[in-house]
Amino acid sequence: MLSDQDLEATTALGLQNVGTNLPPRPLPVPTSVLVSAQGIVLWIDQAEHYTDRSDISVVKAALDIYLDSA
Repeated sequence: MLSDQDLEATTALGLQNVGTNLPPRPLPVPTSVLVSAQGIVLWIDQAEHYTDRSDISVVKAALDIYLDSA
């Protein structure tokens, strides 16, 4: 889990979106990423809208797949 209040990681990873809030301000694109111990991205899920999040069943399925293959 990453808390990125200053949007440093969000900006560095190109996950910034301008929200529909007023005044418009940068918001992170909700993104779930599974990264291996070697730093390889194994799985990624991004929402189209800044208020959406990955469904827990989708995240659990990815964890089951990649943890079983480890």
